[in-house]
Amino acid sequence: MSKHDFDIVVIGGGAAGLTASGICATLGARTALIEKHRLGGDCTWTGCVPSKSLLHIAKQIANARKARSLGVDFTASVDFEAVMKSVRATRQRVYQDADSPEVMQKRGVEVITGQAGFLEPHTVQVTEKNVAQKITFRSAIITAGGSSLNIPIRGLQEAGFLTNESIFEIEKQPEHLVILGSGPIGVEMAQAFALLGTRVTVIALDEQILIRDEPKCTQLVQARLVEQGIQFHLGETIHSANKTSGEYELEVGPLAGADKKIKCDAILVAVGRKPNLEGLCLENAGIKCDKAGIPVNRQCRTNLRHIFAAGDITTFLKFTHVAENMAKAAAVNAVLRMPFFKHEEKVIPWVTYTDPESAHVGKTGAELATQNAKFDTIEFPYSKIDRAVTEHEEEGLVIVHSTRSGKILGAHAAGIHAGELIGEFALAMKNGLKLPQISDSIHAYPTMLLGARRTADQYYIRLHKRWMSNLIRFFYRYRGKIPTSVGTREVL
Repeated sequence: MSKHDFDIVVIGGGAAGLTASGICATLGARTALIEKHRLGGDCTWTGCVPSKSLLHIAKQIANARKARSLGVDFTASVDFEAVMKSVRATRQRVYQDADSPEVMQKRGVEVITGQAGFLEPHTVQVTEKNVAQKITFRSAIITAGGSSLNIPIRGLQEAGFLTNESIFEIEKQPEHLVILGSGPIGVEMAQAFALLGTRVTVIALDEQILIRDEPKCTQLVQARLVEQGIQFHLGETIHSANKTSGEYELEVGPLAGADKKIKCDAILVAVGRKPNLEGLCLENAGIKCDKAGIPVNRQCRTNLRHIFAAGDITTFLKFTHVAENMAKAAAVNAVLRMPFFKHEEKVIPWVTYTDPESAHVGKTGAELATQNAKFDTIEFPYSKIDRAVTEHEEEGLVIVHSTRSGKILGAHAAGIHAGELIGEFALAMKNGLKLPQISDSIHAYPTMLLGARRTADQYYIRLHKRWMSNLIRFFYRYRGKIPTSVGTREVL
């Protein structure tokens, strides 16, 4: 009989915590999931679910406008209050279906509400409304997540601003929204609000939006955003903010100094995230951490053998799908008490859900060039993917960097359903499949995934040389006329 209250304690009920606790309970461990606020975490309440729901609604307006050129005319009007109610209803449904305490308890997880702080390596204290209880455990998994990063801008704290944690709670539609940051959150919210009728300005120090993506892909995205009326001030920042009578006045310009003023009625700060370390009292257990988070190894183990961490609380990438993968590793290793499972650290797909989407997995061309890697690049346009043509979504491209043998080093796409398309390349990279194997696999016609196969077809086309055809023609006494050249971007 164990002397501890629980076999496993999971601290934090976001995507990583829900996954980890569910796996631990399924494997037979008595498991407690401690959450200080509400289960679901950032993904359900302030991240993936509400943002994609809002984007979906906004895209219906773009689709209605596009339909006019196809002979169908819709009249699109926006009831902003109803839109936000729909977004909140969607996240509530996700919570009730998958994240609620009742769901977790059915899975064998005991849910405890309160702030958990370590007292010693095998004990936490959970405090709720000034009532504290001590809980002991054999192993713990820290999945406390992250939150929006604040930027020290003169006057901004006093003026007030929105983050992803508050923007989905607003009732009144902003007339002019300024967004600080050009990463995924910034550009997704820029497009959503612009399509809903808000004037949007994006300000970012980076010279390119979505700096981790291939430039040709981000150029497609930015061009569409500009068409939709979004203004960009790249290579610039907000130097100061002042609010009077409900209106913000921002001093904006390059780092050297402000050279313009911009007025708006709402500011969204979307410049990164920080780990939720406060209140955990990690030092009491001797758990190492820094301002970037808790370092873990491939097994998601901290510096203590029985303490694991997963998701945004760690120093690794801040994505829901990464958090779930890490949580799987942490849970299995914690329960089996041996290094059984490693989290993925190389083949990780990224998707920004604008229209067009931008997605990638693996290295960019710039990263490969910096590493002095030898690689070939294939570019294939959406205009050669029949499904994209039939849906009038021809604006897009697929880019693949590979070795001479066809090993995929990086794959990138911009266009409709780019996130789904990139998944096939991620699967191939994870399992050591090369471009010829994708090309040789039958893909249903017409699908967007056929774009992956046709991109891979270009590998064979590049191998082909005119002398090969001449040799075959001579040997078999064929009489056909050989094309002067067969270029890439061909459909064979």
